[in-house]
Amino acid sequence: MLTREENELLCRVEGDAPMGRMMRRYWVPAALTTELEAGGAPRRTRLFGEDLVAFRADDGTVGILDENCPHRGASMVLARNEDCALRCLYHGWKIAADGTVLETPAEPLESRFAEKVRARSYPVYEDGGTVWAYLGPRGTEPPRMHFDWMSLPGDHCQITKVLEECNWAQSLEGVIDSAHSGFLHSTMIVPVAGEASTKRDQVGVTQRPSDDRAPRLEVENTPYGFRYAATRRPLIDPEHRDYVRVTLFVAPFFSMFPGPAGWTHMQAFVPIDDAHTMFHFWQIKPDGPIDAELRAARVKRAYQEIGVDLDSQYRKVRTRENNWLQEREAMRERSFTGIAGVNNEDIAMQESMGPVYDRTKEHLGASDAAVIRMRRIMLEGVRNFMNGAPPVGLAEPVAYERLHAEERMIPKGSAWQGVFAG
Repeated sequence: MLTREENELLCRVEGDAPMGRMMRRYWVPAALTTELEAGGAPRRTRLFGEDLVAFRADDGTVGILDENCPHRGASMVLARNEDCALRCLYHGWKIAADGTVLETPAEPLESRFAEKVRARSYPVYEDGGTVWAYLGPRGTEPPRMHFDWMSLPGDHCQITKVLEECNWAQSLEGVIDSAHSGFLHSTMIVPVAGEASTKRDQVGVTQRPSDDRAPRLEVENTPYGFRYAATRRPLIDPEHRDYVRVTLFVAPFFSMFPGPAGWTHMQAFVPIDDAHTMFHFWQIKPDGPIDAELRAARVKRAYQEIGVDLDSQYRKVRTRENNWLQEREAMRERSFTGIAGVNNEDIAMQESMGPVYDRTKEHLGASDAAVIRMRRIMLEGVRNFMNGAPPVGLAEPVAYERLHAEERMIPKGSAWQGVFAG
């Protein structure tokens, strides 16, 4: 349980909120590479309560600017994308990706007004099919976050985005909570003994070699955040083996967790503002490309199709107002939750708590060890940051390319730290 003051410190990211100020010191996902067409329409994005516009110039350069034109505040989402810059529709101001005001055509010809004004812009780079932005003070950018899967060809990765109507912390807490999968996802994650037990077809049910719904959690702090092991009793040879899944929390809001056999999974819960989060889900197939048919099947199976389940801004059809389209008849016949899609099950639970959950009301147990550790690390980290310390995970270089989530059988009683890579 947190105090009300701790809960506010953990959750609030807008304006001068300490957590938001710290999170601005990380590279954060701002858009997908595929969302920005060279010379195409600018796209609205929002981070930490700040309205921004992202665009790709004719030469391929990506820019992220304040949404409002520095002249009179008209939205640059409506601007013309021309000659490697955005031109405001209101008075024709032309602004480059780096914020330079190139033209102020409504001013007198002899005016040098453009030289005195600069639009607020932010450093960006592209990697892993994602546009990353830095919203902290200029010159304080940390090393880029390059995970090993980002070196694979782009067609090995499938990326999902969904706008969640709740705070970033309660969204993140879902993915670092191993115990819930045996209940919330019990329709799609089923216990199966034998060699097939750690496998899954490309779009179907995940099979796990255990029916143990009370995993023993052990958490280990790391330079990037922490990793934890969820140890379960296997269906076969439980006297001599443990089934262990290791999940990573990478500050400030990333998680890596073991995917089905042959897949790598990573998620991020990027704060849009205090009460909204953009969920990013990277699903990677290291051993080969994901063809168009498989991509379509996986999105359909997740019930997260653009134009069907989500609109063009990633807003969901399934919302609190319609109880996430829960089907009570399905709950009697074929579904534990009556909610379609594993990710949608998670989102429904997180949003059902309200926009910003009051954690003074909760009662935590042993199964919440990773959630407790995340809160402790982030709260201690933001307090230290406000006293001049580096943000969590940025005090020393992190070899992101060496980070992996894994699952395997190990000899019963073995120390998992010596088996799994750090």
